[in-house]
Amino acid sequence: MTSITKRVWRLIDEDPSLRKDLVRGVINVSGLAAFLKESHSIEGSLDSVISAVRRYKTSDEVAELNEGVKKALRDAVVSTKTRITGVLLTNSSNLFKVLADLMKDPDFYKSEIFRLIKSRDETLVMVDSESLPDASKVFPKGNIAEVQEGLAELSLTLTAPGWRSKGVIARLSNEIANYGVSIIAIITAEPRISIFLKETDLMRAHEAVLSLTR
Repeated sequence: MTSITKRVWRLIDEDPSLRKDLVRGVINVSGLAAFLKESHSIEGSLDSVISAVRRYKTSDEVAELNEGVKKALRDAVVSTKTRITGVLLTNSSNLFKVLADLMKDPDFYKSEIFRLIKSRDETLVMVDSESLPDASKVFPKGNIAEVQEGLAELSLTLTAPGWRSKGVIARLSNEIANYGVSIIAIITAEPRISIFLKETDLMRAHEAVLSLTR
């Protein structure tokens, strides 16, 4: 029962519109339970899924978590930045030396946009479009795997209590996805959450975030 409850609660948490309508009381609990059980192949009886949905609706823990997330987002300062380019680089020892030198360059150090995400095989560098020509001269040609222009940054600056709230990033990403927007990257550094996406999706993503901050 516990595993079924956790799975049902996670499925509800992942669907912002479903969660809102359930709390508002406009969704039939039995119908929702049958839908979740069939669409996600949940093992166990239908009654156990119904019980999990009902407990979600009345759970003090869920209510407290949702209220904490709502307050964190209401108190956040939302800003946007366009004309950003993402440069995907293949990792190598030579690349890391170049990146280290680049980060010491005062022109790049003071740039409004300079973000770096490293994985095992690749490194994604976000720069403002004005800095792209200079950056392209520095990056080893053999390491440049892809250049993606026309990106935007949607950022939220949280308060200290808001930063400590659980579930904020999950709620943001779920709501943005609910608006039909794909996220390219998320970078966090207290107290800021930076979400990168296509410029053409910025208006919808901004509306999604504002719907959570109202």
